[in-house]
Amino acid sequence: MREKDLRLLRLLLVSTLTSLWAQAKADDFEVQAQSRPNDVPAAVLPGTGFVVRPGYFETGNESLRPLLEAIAVWLSSEFDLPPPSNPPTISWVPAERLSRLRFRGLPSDHWGGEKADILAVYDDDARTIYLPAGWNGRTPAELSILAHEMVHHLQNLAGLKFACPQEREQIAYEAQQRWLRLFGSDLAADFQIDGFMLLVLTNCPM
Repeated sequence: MREKDLRLLRLLLVSTLTSLWAQAKADDFEVQAQSRPNDVPAAVLPGTGFVVRPGYFETGNESLRPLLEAIAVWLSSEFDLPPPSNPPTISWVPAERLSRLRFRGLPSDHWGGEKADILAVYDDDARTIYLPAGWNGRTPAELSILAHEMVHHLQNLAGLKFACPQEREQIAYEAQQRWLRLFGSDLAADFQIDGFMLLVLTNCPM
């Protein structure tokens, strides 16, 4: 084969490989775009002007700080809670760690069926919200969990006292409900918590 023919063959090969690479990158971009929650609507948090866009938050304390500050202002306005001087620390932990935090002081055989239902934990002493590993705020439901735990942070810093742990949950679940309604949903749709279950979760045992 002549040298001229070899050059043409090499050019053809390079052109083909370049075309294949470009198509692969385009396909990859399309897959990534489809995986983003573009169909989830944004919502303005009342009283703050902050636009909440689920799915656009990176996991990290600093990246979440503007959102946490906006949630604190919103909660203070909605429920007359004193705004915190500092946001909580956010920590992402495995499910087993969440269980240990939730049932601290109890032997594991007393954890019961609630173990699989733990979505987050707020630690008063550490002033830390513990979220499950993999939480990234991709949906209004995931972000509502953060709003729920932020209520406990404000309650903790304000030194509020409650007759029982369930009473402490009243405002937290109401805040979560209002958050979800900003996106056209509610606790029943996203967490299977109906009115009866809400009464159980937010009222002291008789």
